[in-house]
Amino acid sequence: MPRPLELLIASARRDEACALVTLVGIHGAAPRRIGAQMAVTGNGEVAGSFSGGCLDWSVIEEAQRAIADAASRRVRYGTDSPYVDIVLPCGSGLDLQFDGLVPANTIDAIAQAIVRRDAFDLRWRDAAQPPDCLPPAPTAGDETRIRQRPALRLVLAGAGDTLLAMCRLARAADIEVTALSPERELHPALDAIGVPLHVLQAQHALPPLVFDAYTAAITLFHDHDWELPFLQRALASDACLVGAMGSPRAQAQRLEQLQSRGVSAAAAARLRSPLGLLPRARDPQELAVSMLAEAMQAYRTMCYPEPGHPESMTGA
Repeated sequence: MPRPLELLIASARRDEACALVTLVGIHGAAPRRIGAQMAVTGNGEVAGSFSGGCLDWSVIEEAQRAIADAASRRVRYGTDSPYVDIVLPCGSGLDLQFDGLVPANTIDAIAQAIVRRDAFDLRWRDAAQPPDCLPPAPTAGDETRIRQRPALRLVLAGAGDTLLAMCRLARAADIEVTALSPERELHPALDAIGVPLHVLQAQHALPPLVFDAYTAAITLFHDHDWELPFLQRALASDACLVGAMGSPRAQAQRLEQLQSRGVSAAAAARLRSPLGLLPRARDPQELAVSMLAEAMQAYRTMCYPEPGHPESMTGA
């Protein structure tokens, strides 16, 4: 299933009407963050959700009306809503921005930013106008800005069942994964779940790799000699997490080897190992759950660093 912005872009390429619905205000508690979205096409295809219940059905109906009117408007659900028959279980109020006709230039800018994995803002001058797609910036005046960030991506270097388990779990969570391994025989299983495999011919023969700030770089080797060039490159990048599987003893040896290769103490301190939120995990599936959870935690902390962070910049 596509993500909401992906459905918006695909619909534009098919010349099919598609409404974008964005959560721009929360009054009380809510099951979704500010910036959560749904996309609804004129033919009834839907991506995203706000509640998984009756609210979503009402949102779909409102989105279809926005498409028919080619209009933008903001609607309150829950507390103080005109829809008195929809009561949110948490007792909160949600402000949803409906855009029945997103301009082609905005959709093109969104598509380009997604391909480049750039953060961007959707900016509404007022609720009756569709959004612009702009570089990240502070809010000015009464405008509303919602920050859109690239999704978490994993670059995994490893071998065996743990690499395979990690790839399968991440893909089940709709996370993009790239795998590096000396084991060519992993290719059929990884290809079946949409994970490209770069076969490592030698320890130093790494393919071109890009570790942006929304990427977690993780090694899953039992033979630790394979991991050093990968970790050295990852530690010099902006990756939100650099981690390695292994014991505390293996980590101590790893740090000595990295520093002998010229990695600074400050850079080496970024390396998380033993990686994973579950202590003493052993089973490949358990290890995969534990390590993926820590990668997701690092990504979330980087994107939303403050407790109770509003995750939006909405003018007063």
